[in-house]
Amino acid sequence: MSGTGCLFKFTTLFDKYKKEKMMRRLAALLSIAFLPFSVNAAVAEGENLLINGSFDAEQVAFPEFWSPSSTNNVVYLRTGGPEGKKPCIVLQGDGGKSAGISVRQQGMTLMAGETYKLSAYIKTKGFKSRNGGLVIHNGGWFSDVGLKKFPADSEWTFMEKTFTLFPSKNKEYGLAMFASDLAGEIHFADLKLEAISEGARKGSTTQWSVVAAPRLVPLQPLLNRIPSSKPQLLFRLFGILPEKQEAYECLITVSGDRIPRQTVPLKEGKILVKLAGLPCGDYSIETVLRHSGTQQTVLSGTYPISIVDIPDIKRDGIKQLNNLVAEVLNRPVKNTPAPQTFSFITPRDGWIFVAFTHATPAPGLTVKIDAQDVMMSDTAGRLEAFRELRVGEHRITVSGNTTKANLIVRSIAEIFDYPPCVNSQVKENGSYGWDFMKKHILCAVTTLNGGSLRGEALTEAKTRGLKWLANFNVAPVDDPANVQARMEKHVGMTQPQYDGFTSDELFFGRITIENYTKALWRLRNPENRLVYTWIVGKPSITSLHTDFMSAALNASKGRGRLLFEAYCHPQADEKAAAAYLDNMVSETMRRFNAFFPTAAAGTGIIFGNFNQIPIISLEHNPAVDFKYYLDMQVNLVANSPDFAGLATIGYWGTYYGDEELARWSFKLMRHYAVEGRRDMLSVRYGFKYSPGFLTNCDFEDGLNGWALSPAAEGSIRPDTIAGYGKNSQGRWGGGKAGDTVCVMTRKDGKPNRISQTVQGLEVGKAYCLQFVTANRKDIIGQKYNPRHYGIDVELEGAEIVADKSFVHIDKRNTGRYKHNSNVAKINLNRIVFRAKSPTQVIAFNDEKAIPGEELIINFIQLKPYLE
Repeated sequence: MSGTGCLFKFTTLFDKYKKEKMMRRLAALLSIAFLPFSVNAAVAEGENLLINGSFDAEQVAFPEFWSPSSTNNVVYLRTGGPEGKKPCIVLQGDGGKSAGISVRQQGMTLMAGETYKLSAYIKTKGFKSRNGGLVIHNGGWFSDVGLKKFPADSEWTFMEKTFTLFPSKNKEYGLAMFASDLAGEIHFADLKLEAISEGARKGSTTQWSVVAAPRLVPLQPLLNRIPSSKPQLLFRLFGILPEKQEAYECLITVSGDRIPRQTVPLKEGKILVKLAGLPCGDYSIETVLRHSGTQQTVLSGTYPISIVDIPDIKRDGIKQLNNLVAEVLNRPVKNTPAPQTFSFITPRDGWIFVAFTHATPAPGLTVKIDAQDVMMSDTAGRLEAFRELRVGEHRITVSGNTTKANLIVRSIAEIFDYPPCVNSQVKENGSYGWDFMKKHILCAVTTLNGGSLRGEALTEAKTRGLKWLANFNVAPVDDPANVQARMEKHVGMTQPQYDGFTSDELFFGRITIENYTKALWRLRNPENRLVYTWIVGKPSITSLHTDFMSAALNASKGRGRLLFEAYCHPQADEKAAAAYLDNMVSETMRRFNAFFPTAAAGTGIIFGNFNQIPIISLEHNPAVDFKYYLDMQVNLVANSPDFAGLATIGYWGTYYGDEELARWSFKLMRHYAVEGRRDMLSVRYGFKYSPGFLTNCDFEDGLNGWALSPAAEGSIRPDTIAGYGKNSQGRWGGGKAGDTVCVMTRKDGKPNRISQTVQGLEVGKAYCLQFVTANRKDIIGQKYNPRHYGIDVELEGAEIVADKSFVHIDKRNTGRYKHNSNVAKINLNRIVFRAKSPTQVIAFNDEKAIPGEELIINFIQLKPYLE
């Protein structure tokens, strides 16, 4: 927040009876036994560590504290549970449209090595699932334990499991009701997690103490964007009060007593503050929630507010091209050096793109906006520009024109890139420096995060009007005062080259989000620099997460952003991918808007464009062309009504993408976020989700699909090496992807050989073939011994594009990779070739291997190459 930030406090002035009464009401809601002890003390024998395990949902559509993966496949029944009376949650199959369905509760602190008991009533109907049930999982869901075996059809059955808990980072755990590839239904009711051993009872905690505390959250409009035409501010109360809400009121005081104090009754959890009579300007507002009879204070807070003139926008001359772009001006410019002025209206606060449609700038040409900012000139040599403007009317003046041209202005979403000018660790990709940026990225970016801008790059970035945000490592998020102090001292707040910072990163599933929320409300930001907040997951706890969203969106006088990390994993086919994206991205946006009105106007959807094996890669499945899959993601945001009014779009991970994907990423931004197109760019290039040239590329189906020519019996065989895809290849979040391989054992004399014949290539078109090789004994023995492995490819008749082809030998073991000395390294082989025939034999042999050496190969991928 700007200025001195927001101050608030929770004042407990209740006597012992009222405290106990409040906790009894809370216990009823949260399905936990009332116990007269501190919320930080040990849990009691028999206490339910889950919040609302009975699925109570009074006055809401879905039980509080539970987060469903999708409203399409998760059903809440208020009376469908055991005996037909209790509530239950049902996971429903949809014919394979959704790969995974779940309802989760996260943020529990549990003790590894201690004993717990999980129990529930469960019912099935035509149930079949590849993997499903009720489990406790650790952070990242690398391990789980619980109830997983069920008959296809069963009536309500009580089930329980006692277990010793496995470790988890930061001692954080979650519970999931889930099913993968679900057919039929599975029903859950009366969930309970108990701490059995003494160590478990002493060390376990839940979120209930945080969600119970009363909190007053500013909801609409943003604090510093209160329109003078409708000067009012809505707050919403969350948490538990000792008495009915009708017993409370809120005392409102505006700084300077510019308007009389107000006493506003609490109605249906809301407080509407009327600010009529305040002229435009900056103020502070104090709220005191108190008992209307005793006048005892429950909580108080102070917030900075602004009354502003927001013009009434008439959209007659505005052409909405897609969710991200609206054309606000497209006019011919006369062939005359005399000044010509054009007016246009921006429909929202944010960025514009301006283009002067001529091949080269005429000598003496200048294009100014609002009479002072020179966006283009003959000396700059550019005929395009990005600028950030306030909503309303603006003017562009063109001087020195001597040719026919058009002037185009579009209102666009902010376009985000992390990070600028940082090279790939696969050095064969070449430089990603400023020259690369100018050629491939700056045509479709407004905001840069992290990275390095030095000398010419920094000067030119500022001349272009781009924003540059530093990156703030928010961890540890254990103390609000510490987080606040570190933010205020950060280079993003103090150094002149930066326009602010991004807080990296917060998780809806972690209770520590409360500490960041408090720090953000209190943050002193006298220069009103930008504060953007990276967030993982979907909001699920109304009180806690609405408060967090309000703090993040109200930061920087309402210019704060929530940057959702939409790092999407590929699915088996395009249909499954579309269903996955609906849950992963669209459902998140729907949830954001449900928790906080018009959240889209302050939200960024930031996709992962990192696909670089062996560093970190979302490209888990070699049968999928990630270029097409990334196109699907951006196309969804550009077209789906769920993303109307979205503030920001972009990428995290450009330096972790290969050079082809880095270039393609910003072609997509140009297509959708600058040009305002709705069609798939992939169609123009002939890209497909599954190119279909090769089969069984990861040897998940043994050696099927491959023609084998073994040097001896058994010298070519399939194998599975647990963790190989994750640890040595960097397939991030891919589960077991990459663990299946083909092993070639080199014999004296004749080499081993495997091959497939590819059909349907386009003669003259470029293709990229990638494959990964390693030494099996190094992998099994976790031996660091990087070198070139002797598996080569045969591409008889193809034209190899030598300057785009390489073998990368992973040698990382210093810096952040200094602990990689027990991780065996791989070779990433990339061959770009031009097809000379529609048919091409692709073969691999181990002729250059050492006799007796066991080499492995997988991730064999063939896809069209973007030239």
